[in-house]
Amino acid sequence: MESSEDALKERLVRENQKYRKLADEHRDCDEKLSKLNSRSFLSDDEKVEAVKLKKRKLALKDQMAEIARDFSSSSDQVAN
Repeated sequence: MESSEDALKERLVRENQKYRKLADEHRDCDEKLSKLNSRSFLSDDEKVEAVKLKKRKLALKDQMAEIARDFSSSSDQVAN
């Protein structure tokens, strides 16, 4: 069963170009981070890169959440 949050995310990916771009970048960061984390040893540069990727992912997630909040509140206002 799909949650309303998942449905909202899917709708925003389809309909909102900025959200879609952020989601794509978030996924790319996640893939890069997964590749780094799959290694048994990270160099100092790789450790720094992993921290940067984590911070970027969080920033992207925050931006996506803000778009979702704005979309939800504007949808609620239209419904009323």
